[in-house]
Amino acid sequence: MRKCLVIGMSVLAVSIFAGCSKGDKTVVLQVGKDKTSFSTLQRRFNEAPATLQSYLTTESGRKQFMDLILRERVVVEASKQAGYDKTNEYKQAVKSFDEEQAKQAQEYKENILVELFVKDLQKKNLNVTEDEIKKYYDDHASDYKRPLEIKARHILLPTREAAEQALEKLKHGADFAKLAKEISIDPISAARGGEIGPFMRGDLIPEFEKTVFPMKIGEISPVTETQFGYHIITKISEKVLPARSFEDSKEEIKKLMEKSKFDAWLDMTKTKFGTKIDYSVLSKLVVQAPQLATRGQGDIKKVIKR
Repeated sequence: MRKCLVIGMSVLAVSIFAGCSKGDKTVVLQVGKDKTSFSTLQRRFNEAPATLQSYLTTESGRKQFMDLILRERVVVEASKQAGYDKTNEYKQAVKSFDEEQAKQAQEYKENILVELFVKDLQKKNLNVTEDEIKKYYDDHASDYKRPLEIKARHILLPTREAAEQALEKLKHGADFAKLAKEISIDPISAARGGEIGPFMRGDLIPEFEKTVFPMKIGEISPVTETQFGYHIITKISEKVLPARSFEDSKEEIKKLMEKSKFDAWLDMTKTKFGTKIDYSVLSKLVVQAPQLATRGQGDIKKVIKR
């Protein structure tokens, strides 16, 4: 233990307790029955913000680091001896925290599954050959020899009926940007009066592009349905960009074709699984307040660090 502490407090050491084992269970700090091992101390040091790492290589920095942990453990032990770990408020906060941790663990496991599966799916089902890319480029030559950059505004609504009503208002002189701010359910673009872009062909979903690209500047579209809802679109501007060669475009085309193949695979697999979805519940969703356990944890840290 003495050797570890001497190495740890040395100003010349590259990192804290550099000569000690990461699994060292030697007790280096004790408050009542509460004990902190060297390995726990090392873990806490490693978790320190990068902005503090330079300071923590100094003797005074390491001492302050240990003093901070000491203050924390004193507060924790005092709270236990006062019986706060037996209160309903504490138990409920811990229960909420454990439930949130369990959900995050499940999401993490599912993310790993998705990552592994999609990696193999790309190799087996989404592979795009050079010939396929060249054919796409030739079939869409006008998009690359005379590429267009578009800016537009849109109003997104959850039902066709609501969209038709909004369209009537626009036909009777309502200001598009103002109406978008008032009723569009796309929060990002609504704040900008429905403005989106600049974008090029292939940047947005096909149904939207099919409507907006042929439009004239200032023209208002009929109601357009996409997977996100019902849109009313107006074109703000159109700019012709320099022509793009096959070499300059092929990586972009590859990603576009991979996405198209994935969408096709997804539609086929949804049908295979017999998926069902009820969009009517969307209006019932509410925003939950942050978990008490998370807030409480942050508050404790603030008190200790003062």
